[in-house]
Amino acid sequence: MEHDLIALGETMVALAAPPGESLRQADRWLVDHAGAESNTCVGLARLGLRVSWVSRLGRDTAGDRILDALAAEGVDTTWVHRDPQRPTGVMLKDPDAGVRYYRSGSAASVMGPEVLDGVPAKQARAVLVTGVTALIGAAPHAAGIALLDTARGLRIVDPNLRQGLWGSDRRAELVRAFLDRSDLLLAGAGELEEILGGEGAAAKARGLEALARCAAALPRPDPDEGRAREVVVRGAAAIGVLADGVWRELDLRRGPAVDPIGAGDAFNAGYIAARLGGGTVDAALRSGARCGAAVTTSRSDTGGFPRTLE
Repeated sequence: MEHDLIALGETMVALAAPPGESLRQADRWLVDHAGAESNTCVGLARLGLRVSWVSRLGRDTAGDRILDALAAEGVDTTWVHRDPQRPTGVMLKDPDAGVRYYRSGSAASVMGPEVLDGVPAKQARAVLVTGVTALIGAAPHAAGIALLDTARGLRIVDPNLRQGLWGSDRRAELVRAFLDRSDLLLAGAGELEEILGGEGAAAKARGLEALARCAAALPRPDPDEGRAREVVVRGAAAIGVLADGVWRELDLRRGPAVDPIGAGDAFNAGYIAARLGGGTVDAALRSGARCGAAVTTSRSDTGGFPRTLE
């Protein structure tokens, strides 16, 4: 089977209180799974794409639950390794305290390039890795670079900058190594500003398009491949794309959100699905915006994801 997309990253068990309650007061918690790459894989699988998620999980009930949930969504987990010593990570979502991660020393924090053994990355139409993988440990950072260097299809990167992780104190440097290898970059405006440093600082005042042009000019390890970089920039009120030298922008109209977490991953899935399906940039923007908005209507990172692009 040829994969439409292969993704690498960590997924955690996510615990949340019912709507209107806090974890401290709730007498029952909602159990889900959460991870930037696997969230995107679920979205793509619901839209009919053939996707595989590569990672490490603990050999524990939390890991069992994640595998069962992803398999039920149609995500291929053939290359998920189980660790008998290190646990699966945990995420707590609380309306009062915000989001808290318990992932230090997790099984995924030590996954290196060896997790890619046997993975058909060269044959996949696209691969995906986010900056979270760059920041959870030295071994995952190396694995992310190896995936991007091996791929011959579309190399997709979302910077997904995070605080409180192993590499967060030098996150711009670590994540930029992924950006340098990307063909399709899906980023928040603030993330690009931080990663590009001085280049982005001057561009920010000129808007999303200028940031995109700075990102599109990042160096490549294989300049002779002749592949143009497509850059998507998510802003507070608009999302824009620089592709083939042309800038397109879509204004956002956001309704009430039950939970905004996962909206960026859902946007990515809608955008990627449209582009891999031969859709235009404008169509991909609309699809991404629709999928992102749909996910915010549910407490789950993926529960609200639609099964069609229209």
